[in-house]
Amino acid sequence: MHETGFASNAGQEGVGFYQVTQRDGRRCSVARAYIYDRARPNLQAIADATVLRLTFDGKRASGVEIVRGGRTETLEARAEVVLAAGAFNSPQLLMCSGIGPAAHLQSLGIAVLHDAPEVGQNLIDHVDFTINKRVSSIEPTGFSVRGIARMLPQFVTFIRDGRGMLSSNVAEAGGFLKSRPTLERPDLQLHFCAAIVDDHNRHMHWGHGYSLHVCVLRPHSRGAVTLASADARTAPVIDPRFFSDARDLDLLVDGVKMARRILDAPSLALHGGTELYTHAGQSDAELRRTIAEHADTIYHPVATCRMGGDAGSVVDPQLRVRGVTGLRIVDASVMTTLIGGNTNSPTVMIGERAADLIAASRRDGPTVLKTTQVGAGGMAANAA
Repeated sequence: MHETGFASNAGQEGVGFYQVTQRDGRRCSVARAYIYDRARPNLQAIADATVLRLTFDGKRASGVEIVRGGRTETLEARAEVVLAAGAFNSPQLLMCSGIGPAAHLQSLGIAVLHDAPEVGQNLIDHVDFTINKRVSSIEPTGFSVRGIARMLPQFVTFIRDGRGMLSSNVAEAGGFLKSRPTLERPDLQLHFCAAIVDDHNRHMHWGHGYSLHVCVLRPHSRGAVTLASADARTAPVIDPRFFSDARDLDLLVDGVKMARRILDAPSLALHGGTELYTHAGQSDAELRRTIAEHADTIYHPVATCRMGGDAGSVVDPQLRVRGVTGLRIVDASVMTTLIGGNTNSPTVMIGERAADLIAASRRDGPTVLKTTQVGAGGMAANAA
């Protein structure tokens, strides 16, 4: 999801249209906004490489070891290494490099450079359940002979003007709700989609409909990222441990009931339709089972390299990794907890703030010649 939330007054509770990161009707990703559309002579991106581990001179980060074209190479950093591989791959690369829970690293034959028990721990993500409703109308986006015919002129409009139905981010509107009126702030988030969105569209359905996502805004459950192998080319073990705290499932049950009341409102009920996996007559026990079977992430993982002022935190308030020098982490993994909303804009803010911190360190310290950055997917970049 790439919407950034919507403007509101001092209270978060309410509904509205989502603001989106778009330009000319198309998604404007962070890569496009900061790299592709700007000339940066001091940046060299290496997209065909996989980062295997960080390298160290003693306890100072000295570069990264990569593999590309079947060859292993080492990129040297003259100043510091910036790790920006996300809430899953940043802790993975730290652990593959010897920074993490000592017993876990030793069990995989990794030499411990710094025992950091919280690396990979504290994983928090927004767990989400979607009510999908199929309707006979072809007004919502969907797949049918009539729907495809209706969509053809939209292709022309989109290609020519960047406007029309195909410029939609699908999750057009949403809201923040309180499950109980006595709460100080909302604990549920909604995303309304003018299409059937089942398993993030990995499960396609013939026909038309709409969806209403219900998300636990401030979950209590905590997961973990651990290593399956000492080789960073092997995917880490990601266990979100959704519903490990029963309060999250209880809240989703309440949230689905609230969402159904919205769908029962006259403006939507007049379209009729049938829910795919749920129905109004379900008992609480049946609804709990359905939610447990179909709930999923909404792609907001954070906090696996938690920032803090305490010795147990993975990075300090300057985003520097504790226990070593010359290494910062700049991504959503440094959040201390999950925000009450979408994580795209806050993660961009973390990057902007890190740039200020690095620039300040250059002014206050010795001249910095080059920084080696490790990004999501293992991409490496050198910046002067």
